[in-house]
Amino acid sequence: MSLTRPPSVRYLLLLFAVSVTACAGSVKPPRPAPVPVSAPKSRTAATPRPESPPGTRGGDATAAAADTAVARQLADETVTVLPSILGRGATPATPRGSASSPGSPATSSTRPRTGEPDQAVRIALALSQPSVRISATGDWSLFDSKAERPLGAAHSGDWYVVASRGGALTMSGPSGDRGSLRGALVARPAGPNSVLVFNGHRYRGDLLVLPSGGGLIVVNRVPIEQYLRGVVPLEIGVDRTQFESAAVQAQAIAARSYAYTRLDGSHPYDMSATVSDQVYGGMDAERAVADDAVEATQHMVLMYAGRIAAAPYHANSGGTTAAASEVWRAADTPYLISVSDRIPGSDRFYCQESPKFNWTRTLDRASLGAVLAKYLPQYAGAPRSGVGTVRSVVETGHTASGRVAGLTFVTDRGRFTVRGNDIRFVLRTPGGEVLPSTLFSFDASTDNSGHVAQLTIRGTGNGHGVGMDQWGAISRARAGQSYTTILQTYYPGTNIGPVL
Repeated sequence: MSLTRPPSVRYLLLLFAVSVTACAGSVKPPRPAPVPVSAPKSRTAATPRPESPPGTRGGDATAAAADTAVARQLADETVTVLPSILGRGATPATPRGSASSPGSPATSSTRPRTGEPDQAVRIALALSQPSVRISATGDWSLFDSKAERPLGAAHSGDWYVVASRGGALTMSGPSGDRGSLRGALVARPAGPNSVLVFNGHRYRGDLLVLPSGGGLIVVNRVPIEQYLRGVVPLEIGVDRTQFESAAVQAQAIAARSYAYTRLDGSHPYDMSATVSDQVYGGMDAERAVADDAVEATQHMVLMYAGRIAAAPYHANSGGTTAAASEVWRAADTPYLISVSDRIPGSDRFYCQESPKFNWTRTLDRASLGAVLAKYLPQYAGAPRSGVGTVRSVVETGHTASGRVAGLTFVTDRGRFTVRGNDIRFVLRTPGGEVLPSTLFSFDASTDNSGHVAQLTIRGTGNGHGVGMDQWGAISRARAGQSYTTILQTYYPGTNIGPVL
């Protein structure tokens, strides 16, 4: 929004600081950072790399079974985004995972009609920051988030530092302009050729700065189709080619479906920009193949029984995907079942080209003791005063897809059992990297004192294993499969339809 002959920013900021004190306390505190306990409250994956689509997506399964025949009849019908579709009972539902948390109302209105702006999503770029610096590549303006009252205009190269002090925002600019206000601040580009810059990265849409808990939250409010342009390359891999476009299109639909099921106006943001939700890099992450995939699948979502289906995905299943109930403490979901990734008529798998199809991790006595002391209290109720020295590691069984159902660590202070996907967050490297998957075998060697001297884990796959196998999707695309075939393989009984 461009302002003609704007008054000085100093004057307007000082004037506005007086006029908006009634807005104090209007911003709700953020949701707590996700913790990967029980049903996965976060996804974890290595930083996205060009050579490997990153790893894991959280997703519980709470929807009741529905008639598959009815779901298939809905393939060509449009979906209206109403609370009855996105709210309680959307499939599946998890906190910061794949769908709305139980009891969290979906507040999105009906999707814009043709010619209207896309549904906006709010992506948290930073939480609990003491101060932030915002600039832009062209002309831009500052606004009050409540009344959309303009505070003033800035130009390319101009920057403002925003800090939190006593629940209020303080602002300072390069020319010495200073001001403060209570409530939230909106930075908005003044034209189509200007984009905002935060932490050295460019972002389409607006940036909102909100005070919370003595710090600041920075939120990118952006149309969902533009948001996907910054998500898809980082989730499926930035070096994908046109020969793999079907996999990129499948990723676009899965990511779009996830985003719609996360809309929640009762919180300051809908999703984070990290592996806790979907990795989002803004404009700097955009790639031509991914842009084409987003455009080719515009407004298309995955559907089950007439509802938008949250679509968990992972880097590499190790040859067989897992049912949701195998990995998370959740009820079964009809379309999140175990699927073989074997290439018909062979002993090979579509996902076998993944660099982490096979892997080995070794923890010596000191490393094992350190990670168990740090993570067993969180995941197995172990005492924080110490878990003792490990005497043995016992497998509690396997799931239907062959994954380890649980591990019991027997120490000189007790027995501590870790189940399902939580195993990955306990058996980390000393540097904090989670275990690639729970599809593994292990060997625990003991020393003369009867303590575990070394734990060697040999596994296959990368990620939780539920839903779409990204490396499998890439190989299927190379083999000529369409995005429809790919999605309906990994999410049986689903359909693809437009949100209008």
